[in-house]
Amino acid sequence: MLRTLFRPSLLLACVLASGCGPSAVEPKPTANQDTQAQALRIRIPRWLKIVVSDMVGAASGAQTGAEIGGILGPEGAAAGAVIGGIIGGVQASTEAAARQTTTLGVSAGSKPSSDPANARNPFDHIGQHHNAVLDTSVGIIGPGGCIPNPFPFPFPRDRTQGPLWDYSLKTLNAPPELMKLPELEASWHKTLDFVVSVEQAEDLELAIADGVKSGLLTPPVGERLISYVNTVAPLDTDKLLEVTKAIEEETLADKELGEQDRQSLLSAYSVARHSAAYWGEQAAQQESSPWCGCSK
Repeated sequence: MLRTLFRPSLLLACVLASGCGPSAVEPKPTANQDTQAQALRIRIPRWLKIVVSDMVGAASGAQTGAEIGGILGPEGAAAGAVIGGIIGGVQASTEAAARQTTTLGVSAGSKPSSDPANARNPFDHIGQHHNAVLDTSVGIIGPGGCIPNPFPFPFPRDRTQGPLWDYSLKTLNAPPELMKLPELEASWHKTLDFVVSVEQAEDLELAIADGVKSGLLTPPVGERLISYVNTVAPLDTDKLLEVTKAIEEETLADKELGEQDRQSLLSAYSVARHSAAYWGEQAAQQESSPWCGCSK
């Protein structure tokens, strides 16, 4: 069993607990406690920022997609979870990559030497589709052959939304009535705004706790994502792939998880593996990668 190096999330515990809040007299933390609290913050390494963004986008997208698809019944909920996981993860990846791109290439991990696929994960196709759509996204946001650097933020999501919706309809056979729901587009934007806050946060635990409070993640999913990032943060790409597959085995066997939480996590882990391999490959290409930045 892989165990987190950090204490259980007090912030997420507060989300679950009724009446959680400051006491009437709140003791002032000592200097030693302040130092310990600072050390417990999870800081995302620069190379891992894209992967974390993709993973959180996929988890949140799967959850909200299932909720919105539920308007159309059980089949709509199942389709919504898949579609939400893909369109949330891909767009999160595209936006994070644009922020992490330099004129020397994209900032990502090392090129993998092992296969990122995991046949044991029943939702591994989420990560596979994630990478397939990324290959088409680069030509949309960098039509001149490379990504503008610095990128003109805020990100022009209207340029990527259409191709994502088309891919969902034509390749994933998404129900047209699902893709037409205004709630799906609204939740997509809300998920992506949340992902930006996670990517740029100094305190990952606090950022994810905010996502739980806003209903974009459930407490069990939020807690496990924090634990996952804590576990993989010191690792290289190959070790990340190996450890992620082990965590997926734990997730499949975890009897405390509801089925939707399990699907959200397995979708997120699939995206994390495939994303780490994809961006490691792009980073290895340096200036020859289509994701390399260019001054314009």
